[in-house]
Amino acid sequence: MPIIKYEHFGQMVSVREDLKGKHRDHCLCYKCKKFQPCERDNCKIAQMLYSLCVLANLVTPVWECGDFEEGE
Repeated sequence: MPIIKYEHFGQMVSVREDLKGKHRDHCLCYKCKKFQPCERDNCKIAQMLYSLCVLANLVTPVWECGDFEEGE
């Protein structure tokens, strides 16, 4: 698969072309009732991971989690 570069939140990043924009389709957090982005009671694990992503210009979908609780 080709690797492409694009601007993501003001930073140039590299991504496999076939995976660009697919984070939410694969990340377990978006199906978890503990995931409350921008809320004080957001999942602590998700919040730590997000902080790392911002710091290092990463996108990291979660495939497995011991704290997962099925939501909507």
